[in-house]
Amino acid sequence: MEIDISEMIKPEVLAALYNNARAQGMGLLHFNPQPMTTKEASELLDESQYFDYLKGRVMKINLGTDVLRSHLYDRDNGHGAAREAIKHLSGYKP
Repeated sequence: MEIDISEMIKPEVLAALYNNARAQGMGLLHFNPQPMTTKEASELLDESQYFDYLKGRVMKINLGTDVLRSHLYDRDNGHGAAREAIKHLSGYKP
């Protein structure tokens, strides 16, 4: 699934996706239960745009474009999980 995030604030997108993601597999060894802030997300985005696992949570997302391809995130976090995680953010288009 592709989601247009062109009018969204990417640190908010990353934080929402992270906070909604599950810890799975070996990621359980690195799991941090603390929610991610937008400030922390912004700092992470300064370093990278692609996230495979993040603090033990499965992400599999690339925020380097204005289109979020959510099929891998949804596969691991539940059908429609990405859309559900970000639908409350400003700039979201259903």
